[in-house]
Amino acid sequence: MRTAGVDLASQDEKTWTCCIEWITGRAAVRSLEGNQSDGDLAALIEDGRIAKVGIDVPLGWPVSFAAAVASHSATGTWPNEYEHKTDTQYRLRATDRHVQRKDVLGMSPLSVSTDWIGVPAMRAASLLARLPGRVALDGSGKVVEVYPAAALRRWGLPFRLYKGKKNALPRQALVDELMAPAFAGRWLVLGEFEDKCRASDDALDAVVAALVARASATDGLVDPIPDGQRGAELREGWIALPAPDSLDVLASP
Repeated sequence: MRTAGVDLASQDEKTWTCCIEWITGRAAVRSLEGNQSDGDLAALIEDGRIAKVGIDVPLGWPVSFAAAVASHSATGTWPNEYEHKTDTQYRLRATDRHVQRKDVLGMSPLSVSTDWIGVPAMRAASLLARLPGRVALDGSGKVVEVYPAAALRRWGLPFRLYKGKKNALPRQALVDELMAPAFAGRWLVLGEFEDKCRASDDALDAVVAALVARASATDGLVDPIPDGQRGAELREGWIALPAPDSLDVLASP
């Protein structure tokens, strides 16, 4: 099996992809590339050797926000119940609110409707719309939405302050810890690509996205969508959260 990860930015230069090959008891990074175009990304997703692709970007918008914008565009109206100070259903998707819960992760994903993440999200929507058939946004198909920082936290690894040049040393420490025998060092081979992970947080996030894609492709290694949340994920997307102990068994048969 092969899985892939995409750290998707609005520009090609900051967009990285990773492909990992999984063999019993072992996994090896086969490619880790930056400056990825839409053509590169489409070819990756359509590659028949790849079972699952994890994309680090929201795959949809809040249903309430989409409906409000459509109504405003068509008729100039806006929902009467909207309250800009308290109403989060226009800023956050069901999956975002789920991740915010203290008993889940207590983390706050960026709002796809109000933050800069909306620009790469539009790129993702454009990309997925070009693919044959309708792409499932809930992770049940070949593509799954991932959140690398949340995955790192679930696995007990540092998940803050590893991005950018100013955090080069913490990123080095994160790679060291990830590749320690207590974590993925027993089975994951970065090989020639390790230096790229140390130099670029985008490259590292692409690797983490490919690891989460493996968890998503394996029964029982990501949180199920709660029954009370079902429905919205088909239109808004759903973040795959790996189980806390899943990193230990990703390379198992």
